[in-house]
Formats: sequence, structure tokens, C-alpha cells
Amino acid sequence: MTGWLDPARLLNVAWPVYIELMAGVIASIISVVWIAKLGAPALAAVTMGATLENVLMSVILAVSGGTTIVLSRAVGASEYGQLRSVLRAAFRITLGVTAVICVVLFVLREPLAKLVLGSDEASAVRLAVDFLTIAVPGIAVFYGQHLVDSTFKANGDTRTPMRMAILSNVILVVADPVLIYGWLGAPKLGVAGAALALVSSRAVTLAVTWWLYRRSPLVREMSSAPDTSAASGPGPVREILRAGLPLGVDFLVRMAAGMLIVGVVARFGTDEVAAYGTVTRTLLFLTMAAYAMRQAATIVAAQANGAEDEVLLAASRTSSVRLGIAWSLLGGLSVLLLGRFAVDAVTGEAAIRSAAYGQIPWLAVYITLLLCNVTLSGIFLGGGQGKALATSTTVGAVLQLCLAPLLVLTPLGLTGAWIAMIINAGTQTTVLLVLATRQTDETKEVTA
Repeated sequence: MTGWLDPARLLNVAWPVYIELMAGVIASIISVVWIAKLGAPALAAVTMGATLENVLMSVILAVSGGTTIVLSRAVGASEYGQLRSVLRAAFRITLGVTAVICVVLFVLREPLAKLVLGSDEASAVRLAVDFLTIAVPGIAVFYGQHLVDSTFKANGDTRTPMRMAILSNVILVVADPVLIYGWLGAPKLGVAGAALALVSSRAVTLAVTWWLYRRSPLVREMSSAPDTSAASGPGPVREILRAGLPLGVDFLVRMAAGMLIVGVVARFGTDEVAAYGTVTRTLLFLTMAAYAMRQAATIVAAQANGAEDEVLLAASRTSSVRLGIAWSLLGGLSVLLLGRFAVDAVTGEAAIRSAAYGQIPWLAVYITLLLCNVTLSGIFLGGGQGKALATSTTVGAVLQLCLAPLLVLTPLGLTGAWIAMIINAGTQTTVLLVLATRQTDETKEVTA
């Protein structure tokens, strides 16, 4: 059954990625749990920092994701001599982007805090500035970790990044109370301690990851491979950006659409907003699995593309389609049957529960379509059709943003917002399924 469902064995590559992604979610929860005891201003400051980091994620995804794809192609083609130029290009891009972002954000950290939190919230703004003073330079470590992780993933090793994510969390669990509350004789730093704990845990993890990288099979292959002349076509910098920008655009557009839809829901009162946040928060375990399968498909498809292995490329496409459909149906059914229990576990407010119960059936339809298109998207990223993914994501998001404000003004009310979201996800899923099916048929004709 597993062989039929996943002929490319994507799940073997995907499950460590899932744990790595969930470790990132858990890290944010760890900090919130400790900071919450310091009061609302402190929590607002750290939440602002986490939100800013999510926005900045789209930038490093374009670089590290593009690096993973380009390196995976070279690994698939066994052209290890070209890896050195790709890695040098990736380092230059990361260094340049990091320098610009860190300098700009550090200089503007106070105006940015006032813009996001409000100039009247003096206490929260002051704490946010304290947090960003440490966290902004730490972006260099955050970006560096993503870049080094990409070298392991390109070689099919997703377990090392998983282990490093777990290590970072273990360090954070210990460092947070020590630096925030002054345990074990350390100074009590409060919000600044939370930022220092986060950056320190990542810095130690990056040092360990770099040590492992220097001893990795990929480095040994590069060391023994002769230098190869640059192939005709785009240079490594353009190649990385061309492969990675669709990934960054996809992430940014999805996040922007999600943030803007909250503004539409807010028209119906705080209970509906809280209910929306509650039901969507319970989806992390489902959506992270889809993103893990997407990363696995990206890696395998890129390696197959580099090796010009049409059989493996077709198998990765088949795996993505079948896993996407299976996981989306399972996810939608789980939300429909277990959604109420998840809501009850998250909140005890009767009004929020009642509002959330009414949103669950629509959420089940939406998540079914979302999980499918996210899982499918990896074969387009790895197969060199990233523009098709970015275009479908953007078109779907534009439809949602145009339709949602209009539909909520009709007798549909809040249901109109959910219909707009379903149209968005349905458009993306339909486009990707049609393209994947067409590519499969073309491959069969070529190999016949």
C-alpha cells in the first residue's frame, strides 16, 4: 500500500522535516509560556518580534530554498565540482541580505515598535526595543542556520537539520528561565533575556551544525571532485534566485492573505476573531505535515531533474499527487469529526466555542483543498516550474482578497469570508492538479 501511495518514498525524507518544522512552532510556544508571566506589555513585545521574524522568513526561504534546489540538481547530476561556486554564491547573497536587513531594522527598531504596537503603549514599545536590540543582530544566526541546513537537505539528509532543531529547543528550554528570571545566579533580564536565550540557543546550534557540515559526505565529495568549468546559462546567483524567489513569493503571499482575512473577520466582533484564531491554530499539526511533504518532493524532484531521471521525476509527481489527495481528505475529515474537541481543549469561553463550532464545517472544506495544494507544490519547485506555483498562489490570493470583503456584505455574512478562502485554495489546487496530470501524461508519451 505504501509503495503504491508513495512510489518515490517521499515520506522517508518528509518525516524528519515535519519534526524540524514542529520544533520551530514549539520554540515560539516555549518563549510565550515564560514571557506571559511578565505581563501583557512583555508578551506584546515578544509577539511583535515573532511576527517580524515570520515576515523575514520569506527572504531567507528565497535564498536557502533556492540553494537547496540548485544543490539538489547538482547532486542528482553528480556534478560535485559545481557545488563550490553555488555555495559561494549562496553565502554572498545571504551575507548581503543579512547586512541590509540587520542594519535597517536595528536603526528603525523604535519607530517600527511604535508603528506596530502604537505610540501610546510606552511600556510595550520600550520592551520591544529591548527585545529587538538583541534579536535583530541574531537574524544573522537565523539566516545562517537555514543556509547550512540547505546543504544537508540537498544531499537527501533531512535528519541532521531535525536533530539540530531539537538541540536548539533543548537549549532554549534551559536558557529561557535562566536569563528571563535570573535562575542559577544569572542576571534577571526579562524580555531582553528571552531574546538572548533565543539567539544563544541558535548560535550554539549553528556552531554544531557547521562542525557537522565540515565532516559531511557532501563536503568530502566536493573536496575530491575536480573543478568544473562554468556551464553556459545563468550564473549561480541568478540560478539560486530564479529557483528560490517563487518559494519566497508563495510564503509571503500566503501569509499576507491570512493576515488580511483576519481584518475581514474582525468586522463580526472579537468572539468571531477569537474563534477564527482558535480553529486555525489547531491546524498546525496538519499544515506542517503538508509543508514537510512539499520539502521532500522539492528535494527529490530537483535531484531527479539534475540527473535527467524521468522515471524518478514521474514517481515524485505521482507520490505528491497521491499523498496530497490522501492527506487532504484525512485532514478534512479529522477537522470535521474532531474539530469540536480541539476547540474545547483550546478555550473554555462559551461564546468563542459557539462561534468556532459554526466555522468548523467551512474550515474542513478549506483545509482539504489547502493541504492538497501545499503538498503538490513541491514537485513544481523542484522540477523547475516555480513560476507556475507562484502564479497560482498569487491569483488565488487576489481572488480571496477581492471576494471576501464583498461576500461578507451579502446575507452570507462571515460565511462569505470562508467561501472566498475556499475559492482561493480551490483555484490553486485545481491549477496544480491539472498541471501535474498534464506533465505525467507528457512523461508517459516520452517514455513510451
